[in-house]
This record gives sequence, C-alpha cells and structure tokens, in this order.
Amino acid sequence: MENFVEFKEGDSIKVSQKITEGKKERVTSFSGVVTKIKGSGENKTFTVKQTLEGIEVERIFPICSPAIASISRIEDMRKKKKRNKKKKK
Repeated sequence: MENFVEFKEGDSIKVSQKITEGKKERVTSFSGVVTKIKGSGENKTFTVKQTLEGIEVERIFPICSPAIASISRIEDMRKKKKRNKKKKK
C-alpha cells in the first residue's frame, strides 16, 4: 500500500490496475466516485462508480490486491456538496 492515498466515500479517485496477458503486462485506469467502503484490515474493499455515456459502471476493488498499482485522489466531492448547499439557502 505504498502508492495509495487516504480516501473516503464521496471522493473522486483514479485506480491504476496491472493486467497480465501472457507475458505482457499493462496498466489500466478506472476513475470514478467512491460509493462504498466495506470490511477491515486485509479484507477491506471499496466500490467505485463511473458514468460513461449515460451508462453507470461499478467496480469493486480489494484494498490489498497486488494487482492495484496506485490509487490517487482526483478531488474531494464532499467539499463541493457542502458549498452548494450553503449557496442554495
């Protein structure tokens, strides 16, 4: 867990995952909003929801998976929601 940042539900993150096909290895990324964090310790998982062209895709990642290359936070969505609520009043 060296390339990981702290994140919570509602944060927008980018997960880079290693995929091995035969002898070749490549890294793919999946970015979206964290909707759920479950478990504790090594059994901890998190769900990321991404919307592409009106279709929602959810993926569940184990936090201790050796296939995850890095996790980076794009932005904190919870802070934006708080600002929007104050403007509406």
